[in-house]
Amino acid sequence: MAIVFPTIENIKRLKVQPTEGEWFLLNYLIDKLDDTIEIFFQPFLNGDRPDIVLMKKGAGVIIIEVKDWKLDSYRVDKENQWFVKKGDRLIRSPMRQVLSYKSNLFRQHISGLFEHRLAKPTIDKLIAPFVYFHYASKSDIANFYQSAINQIETEIEKNNKRFRNQEINFDIYTKVSKRLNKEKEVIDWDKYKRCVTKDDLHKITDLGFLKSVNTTFDSSIYNNFKRILQPPYHTKEEGIEIVYEKKQLEYTKSMPGFAKIKGVAGSGKTVVLAKRAVNAHKRHGDIVLILTFNITLRSYIRDRISDVREDFDWGYFYINYYHQHILQTMNQHNMEIGDRNIKEVYKDINLFEGKKVEKYKTILIDEAQDYDPEWIKIIRKYFLEESGEMVLFGDEKQNIYESELDENRNIRTPNGFGAWLKLNKSIRHKKDSHILKLAKEYQNKFLSTKYEIDSYEENSIQQQIAGFGLNKVAIYSDNNIDGMVQTIYKNIEEQNIHPDDVAIISSQIKKIQDVDDIIRSRTGEKTITTFEPKDYSGSDIDGYRRAKKIAFNHHPGLVKLSTIHSFKGFETSTIFLILEDNDRDEMVYTGITRAKFNIMVFIHENSRFKDFFKSYLAFEGSPKISINELIKNN
Repeated sequence: MAIVFPTIENIKRLKVQPTEGEWFLLNYLIDKLDDTIEIFFQPFLNGDRPDIVLMKKGAGVIIIEVKDWKLDSYRVDKENQWFVKKGDRLIRSPMRQVLSYKSNLFRQHISGLFEHRLAKPTIDKLIAPFVYFHYASKSDIANFYQSAINQIETEIEKNNKRFRNQEINFDIYTKVSKRLNKEKEVIDWDKYKRCVTKDDLHKITDLGFLKSVNTTFDSSIYNNFKRILQPPYHTKEEGIEIVYEKKQLEYTKSMPGFAKIKGVAGSGKTVVLAKRAVNAHKRHGDIVLILTFNITLRSYIRDRISDVREDFDWGYFYINYYHQHILQTMNQHNMEIGDRNIKEVYKDINLFEGKKVEKYKTILIDEAQDYDPEWIKIIRKYFLEESGEMVLFGDEKQNIYESELDENRNIRTPNGFGAWLKLNKSIRHKKDSHILKLAKEYQNKFLSTKYEIDSYEENSIQQQIAGFGLNKVAIYSDNNIDGMVQTIYKNIEEQNIHPDDVAIISSQIKKIQDVDDIIRSRTGEKTITTFEPKDYSGSDIDGYRRAKKIAFNHHPGLVKLSTIHSFKGFETSTIFLILEDNDRDEMVYTGITRAKFNIMVFIHENSRFKDFFKSYLAFEGSPKISINELIKNN
């Protein structure tokens, strides 16, 4: 008998009870499969909610979407698009829905799985998606697809006839034939391989890889899946002692209602958010939704929640970024984007009208300065429970995407959130920190006409680490990136800085790619990045970058390289900031404020910021050690 998570007793206690089809399939699988198979019912995969997932250690994973649908209410066309007959409304097919769950395991949920598939493409076959139609038979499935198949076969015959009659040439004939055969292949694959009914449940239980052992699906991959499918319990002992300053502690209190919190750079907004999230879960015992704009912040926020000294189940914290949350919700409700502009979809205030969208008692939004007001309205309208808690966190001076401000030069937000609560004490820097001074002077010089300038309170909590004090500026040209890397490593060695304490950031991927390539090829040192390597030749660059950002770790033990966009919200002891000749004021400020103790700024020879940084930072001369010497010394 298979093992099921959660237990049947706990499934019976769920607020939304399983459908008839879900109960039937769940009981069937428990009975038919042995105890080497783990069954996960509606696991919460950071926004995705497949109905049933099966997993066997050393074998693979099966994802099943259950539909208690009457197929005579739907139709499918030759392009394999599904429609509700009433109103002929386009919907997302259940097959695309379950394939999206599979895709997100690679691209969103399982750290490193995307890169693993690049190295071993066969792993793709070890995650099998199915759709179970509870009220359909094999003949119902065949009849459902027959009209679409007939359309394709008619077009194939028409194409053949046109070629025989010499109405089209061979190239056109071949092109049309390939397209039509591909359309038929896709429909046949869904019809015969992915659709399951009561008549042929053996497609699932007799699947080959569940009866064998496959070294491709090794222990590390299995453990990553298990961690996501069955989140662990966090104990109080795993946290750390955090000394909260008075206002921080006040803002960590969870209560129903609306609020918005902004703070100076380094004021601990994410620390407050993390503690408030845990307090919210303790208050109502339910899931807390945490949304950000920056994909990489998911792991950082999770780390800050892990720092909290409390007992809690990780399964109650859903951390995602806005765009993915919207797409996942649309997928759950079989909604298609169609021919609409995706940017307009994200701002459609009526997007989920009439849908039973899952709601949350607490929603916390980080990096609120990057959010369109319409996004916040959508989240509040469809995802927040009545009398729920919703809090925005932000800093308008990190407005690198040029969002519109209100008349008070603050982040523009919908009505109802009240006045901004402020954190004016930097816990990242001591009061005499040269980085704090640099940030203040930069605000006065470049941001004072756009934003309300921060007024810092004296801080006595955070102490600067003894021996740290890198405080330099250097000028570079586009044809001397090699010299920039030499200078970076010279200063790392002189200051005896551990790689884990170093981040190299820039607004442009190409520049930071060149730096990464030189580091890895000349020194042999490993790095962690938020982008693909310079020599990457794959086609799915967006997918690769997304996977890298999700896997980006704040403490990997390696030098970190990132765009400023992806590093926003992070902090590290030592920042090497590479400025382009056309960087915006907010981009530069965001880069400066990522540093805790050490900063070195590399300014493009054509940059308008040269005079400012040369006035406040020590000028760096030519490097005293070359890359070749570094290699020899290492």
